[in-house]
Amino acid sequence: MRQLKKGILIAIEGIDGSGKSTLAKNLHHYFVQQLPTLLTKEPGGTQLGQQLRTIVQQQTIPLQPEAEYLLFAADRAQHFTNVIIPQLKKNMLIISDRMADSSVAYQGYGRGLNVTMIQTINGWAMHNRKPDLIIYLKIPVTIALERIKKRKELTAFEQETIDFIQRVADGFDTLYKDKKNAIIIDGIQTEQFITEQAKQAIETWINNQQLINTQ
Repeated sequence: MRQLKKGILIAIEGIDGSGKSTLAKNLHHYFVQQLPTLLTKEPGGTQLGQQLRTIVQQQTIPLQPEAEYLLFAADRAQHFTNVIIPQLKKNMLIISDRMADSSVAYQGYGRGLNVTMIQTINGWAMHNRKPDLIIYLKIPVTIALERIKKRKELTAFEQETIDFIQRVADGFDTLYKDKKNAIIIDGIQTEQFITEQAKQAIETWINNQQLINTQ
């Protein structure tokens, strides 16, 4: 098995129904056979996060946008302190299903909260450790909603209006339009095609950074 010279953090982003969770699992299945690799997610990557995930996704108690975001931020702070930072120090390849940019897109562009404030709190919660690479699955909102309708149980976000989801999608597009460490992949392609594109992008980045320990 190959070894990394330092930890790598990869975030998989996109609107609900884009296929990001499937991609995250496929990438983990591929890389765990070659490198020390961890698959995690936000929210829900810690015990506290699992409880917070239930609160924000079910929302049996109506949440104000600010409260909703701060619950995600609490999850993120716990996630980075307990999981992300320690595993990066062990030179792990970490693949996270969602990360900070989801809050910018959903609570910032979607809910209308101050994007700069969200990014500031995100940086604090993440120990100012940003993802090395971001894989963004870009998909038309109408297609994503068609996929979501086939699910048995829907989260509070999956039950949102098409206008809300469109604002979120536009937010992601704005975030990644000129972001150098963001890889944009067409989410309407086949699962195999998307996985292969993401695998190649990650492998190329690792090789270009010369992060494989050949000793």
